[in-house]
Amino acid sequence: MDATLAPRETPAPPQPAPSLDSAPYWESLKQGVLAMQRCAQCRHWQFPPAEICRKCAGTVALEPISGRGTIYTYIIEHRGGAPGFEALLPYPIALVTPEEAPHIRIPARIVDARPDELAIGHAVTAQIIPLPGGDFSIPVFRLA
Repeated sequence: MDATLAPRETPAPPQPAPSLDSAPYWESLKQGVLAMQRCAQCRHWQFPPAEICRKCAGTVALEPISGRGTIYTYIIEHRGGAPGFEALLPYPIALVTPEEAPHIRIPARIVDARPDELAIGHAVTAQIIPLPGGDFSIPVFRLA
């Protein structure tokens, strides 16, 4: 069969490349737990993961969070910025403020909601889903 006539496979989304600092975060997602780093000394939450606390240089460890939060801001993706998501177009991408840490913004897709249902400040809850094409899981959010 002519290669130009062969059906095209849908590419898988890009896969994370965990660093030493972020590997525990990705492992927690694989286990179905949404967690963020928290400093053992000053109790400051931080995201994305880093080697030490950004506030006091203390020791950090992952702690589970509730998955509840609010939409800080969002966009509607119409063009397919990353391979593997074309079938979902158009879809919302938000920065979500977790309930436990009002200074943090977690980037994620909002699922099962029409663009006209979204608003800044809406309550959302996290769900962890597999990321197609690899062994990773990612958080997505739904309107609460």
